Amino acid sequence: MSGQSAFSQAAFGPRQPDSIEQIVRRHEGGLRRFIAVRVGGGADVDDLVNEVFLRFARRPPTEAVERLDAYLFQTAANLIRDRARHQKVRRLAAVEIEEDAAAQAPISPEQTLIDRQTLAQVRQALADLPARTRHVFLLYRIDGLRHQAIAEALGVSVSTVEGDVRRAMAHLTRRVRRP
Repeated sequence: MSGQSAFSQAAFGPRQPDSIEQIVRRHEGGLRRFIAVRVGGGADVDDLVNEVFLRFARRPPTEAVERLDAYLFQTAANLIRDRARHQKVRRLAAVEIEEDAAAQAPISPEQTLIDRQTLAQVRQALADLPARTRHVFLLYRIDGLRHQAIAEALGVSVSTVEGDVRRAMAHLTRRVRRP
């Protein structure tokens, strides 16, 4: 087989001057150092080095490589960049999962009691407001209407609506105490 293994014959074709083994021997150390500096060592270095040579071996036989070292190091740089993006996505997903889990965590009986007491205080404080002030406040905070829309609907001025919202907020702030 003219000095080439069956693997290199299949990967590079009969006209390839160097076998994959020779290419690996010649470039593995440099690639390993290049990758280790960028990813911090560990098993990832071995995986990335192997992936570089695997991609080289799988390229189409018609694809000419003018500068083998540049090709290998650019492939390594691309793999490192892809790995970093993938890890970033995984970290963001992990944070999202943790936030979702925290949001769905069961509420303690104490917190349930505090929330019920606070809601009762809010209801009582709203009941103590004059009818129009309460109505304006609910239209603004609960229904999400703008001051202009509330003023037009109730036939009052915008400044009246603004004053009613301010008075309701001040009243609720004084009356509702959170532990």
